[in-house]
Amino acid sequence: TMEEAANEMMFVSVGAYQQDLSPTNGAPIRITMPWKYGFKSIKGIKHIRFVAEQPSTFWPDRSSSYGFYANVNPEVPHDRWSQATERVIGTSSRTATMLYNGYANEVAYLYQHIDPEEENIFK
Repeated sequence: TMEEAANEMMFVSVGAYQQDLSPTNGAPIRITMPWKYGFKSIKGIKHIRFVAEQPSTFWPDRSSSYGFYANVNPEVPHDRWSQATERVIGTSSRTATMLYNGYANEVAYLYQHIDPEEENIFK
């Protein structure tokens, strides 16, 4: 959404871990939203359109696993796995997942207008 794009934590990425982005990570450019990173993010930008109505997008069109506004919530299991813990990059250990990847204070306001009966923002 425009509100998510305007959030001061959202940024454009051209690399990760001191390397250029690979095609599987969205090369040559991707949008990174830290509160959704590792869960659901924009990859492989081809073009940007500004529209008045919610567009048809990849995941909601193909699966009920992700809603348009999907976010990270450790208390809401995904259809195929738990969100309660996550793997620590570069290790085999796991750590407790935090609501909105730990950014709840900075981004929860973006989703207050959504009726949970209409759209599950945590799935």
